[in-house]
Formats: sequence, C-alpha cells, structure tokens
Amino acid sequence: MAEIIIYGSCVSRDTFSIMEQEHRLLAYVARQSLISAMTQPTTLLEPAKLDSKFQSRMLNGDLKSDLLGTLRKHSMQADLLLIDLTDERLGVHKLPDNSFVTRSSELIQSGLLNKLNPIPGVIQIGTERHWIFWERAANRFVDHLSSIGLFDKTIIVNTPWAAESVEGAPVPGYRNFTVNEMNGHLRRYGEHLKRLGLRVLEMPEELAKSTKNHKWGIAPFHYQDSAYEWISKEIELSLSGLK
Repeated sequence: MAEIIIYGSCVSRDTFSIMEQEHRLLAYVARQSLISAMTQPTTLLEPAKLDSKFQSRMLNGDLKSDLLGTLRKHSMQADLLLIDLTDERLGVHKLPDNSFVTRSSELIQSGLLNKLNPIPGVIQIGTERHWIFWERAANRFVDHLSSIGLFDKTIIVNTPWAAESVEGAPVPGYRNFTVNEMNGHLRRYGEHLKRLGLRVLEMPEELAKSTKNHKWGIAPFHYQDSAYEWISKEIELSLSGLK
C-alpha cells in the first residue's frame, strides 16, 4: 500500500477513487494555484465558512497558502506526490498586501473579495502576467520539493481537455476559454515543470472525452472511465519504479 499526497483537482482525486482500496490518501490540496501556494498568506481576508466543509477547507487553505506546510507534514511518510495543473485554469487575484488568492468558485461564493475596495481584478491563465508569477512560483516549488525529499517522488499528470463527449456532444469551454486555448496554456505550464526535471505523464488525446454519465456532469476536465483507468495504471507503474 502506497501513501499518496494529491495536489491538484478532481482529475487526480477521481483517479484515486479507483485506487483507494490499494493505497491511502495522506492529504488532498485543491483549488490552490501554485502562485497562491508559493506566496505569503493574505492578512486581508478572514476565514470563510461555506455550507460544504470540504469547500471551506480548500478555500481557507488557499487563503493560508498551506500547500508547503501540508507537504512538509507528510513528506517523510509519502510514497508519491501526485499533481495535476487543472486548477490553474481558475486564475488568481493579487491583493493589496502583495499576497495572491485563487479565483475559485468557493472564493466567489464566499463574497470575501467584496470587502476590498476596489476589488482586485483577476489575473487569468494565458496572460504574460500570470505566466511570470507562475513560472517564478514553479521554480521555487521545485526547489522546495528537493529540500523536503519529494522531488523524486513527484508525478505530474497532464490530461488534455475534452472537446466532446463519448456520446458525441460538444463540451463547452471554461469561462471565456476554448478547450484548445486551455490545452495550449496547460501544456506550456507542464512543459516547464518537465524542464525542471519532474516526471510528466501525458495522457493520450484520444482518451480525452467527457461523458454525460460522469458523477460531476459534462466538463472539459471530467473524463470517461478509460481515461482514469489509464492514469491509474501509469501511476501504479511509477510506484513500482519507486520501490
């Protein structure tokens, strides 16, 4: 049984759901852009309490930039750190105290930004400003992985977004992005992590299809079962190589 940390989105968490009888999830950090995670916690926003305990925990973790603390806590025990970049789609806000928060649906739902005047604009993925902040954060992140012994235990899962469902229906883009645009942005970010020496699993594009039967509904990053099966098999192979 492997001990696994997930930093990413439902892509990795849904994959783990078909592996959890064989392995144990140590921690799950989601809705936290690497930009937010690698900068200081904000002092301007109070913790939120949403109806969902999970959503509250993820939002407040983002406000506290708690990724590194979580990784340090479990680094000695972890066999694998599984990462996907899907939540970078959310973009970030730069706050007046020079901190960053991720523009998650939980942040929008909380209304916390309404307490700031003016409300900071969103820095969207695909802009040069987002790339500059993210590249800097990624470089620091990889240095931290090395310092806490997780560099060689880290796998990035790069999954192309789905433009159509297995039922033949077109899949709508996300916010103002088309599927092709977002695939280009996420590919650029994944390639940078690969250049920094991290292992990146590239899911075949033919598996990138959504389905109306997905438990979260159709979306570019909600895949058919065979996609999650492919990812889980690749993770198992990687775990075998780590032992």
